[in-house]
Amino acid sequence: MDKFYLYVAVPASVILVIQTIMTFLGMSGEIDTDFDGDGDVDIEGGSGVTLFSVRNMVAFFTFFGWSGLWMLENGFSKLTVAILSVLIGSFFVAVSMGLFFLVSKMQRSGSLRIQNTIGLVGEVYIPIPSNREKSGKVMLSVQGALMELEAYTDDQENLKSGSQVEVVGVIGTSKLLVTKHII
Repeated sequence: MDKFYLYVAVPASVILVIQTIMTFLGMSGEIDTDFDGDGDVDIEGGSGVTLFSVRNMVAFFTFFGWSGLWMLENGFSKLTVAILSVLIGSFFVAVSMGLFFLVSKMQRSGSLRIQNTIGLVGEVYIPIPSNREKSGKVMLSVQGALMELEAYTDDQENLKSGSQVEVVGVIGTSKLLVTKHII
């Protein structure tokens, strides 16, 4: 019976070490693809936490094998070893799933929240005509990234390239309303 747990624990441990190294090197199984074609494709990934995954099976067998081997070496009965090693393996799968769930919640979406621009000061990149005649462009740092966004103004004079502006509102879902920034 000792050999059974050893034969389960050693290969599972080797695979677990390889998985861990690959994860730290950024090769954790994510696949980047680039498609070119007509139409819209919307693919959303979940949290990446599933009960039946290779990672969870490897974690289960690693802890199942080592805990079973340890308990047999310490004189536990075979029935107790079988039950407890399954429970210990399951416990570590649950811990692993919990950690991956928490890590997935910490990821940034990368989506611009246009409301976060209100109150920010930026620079006119493409001149903005007065009284919302046409749009221009402004450069601002939003959510840690420098962005070029379409903008209008209600000011009575045109806003020239290089002038400082403050975002005072949002028009629609992606356009800014700006005014000349007074220092």
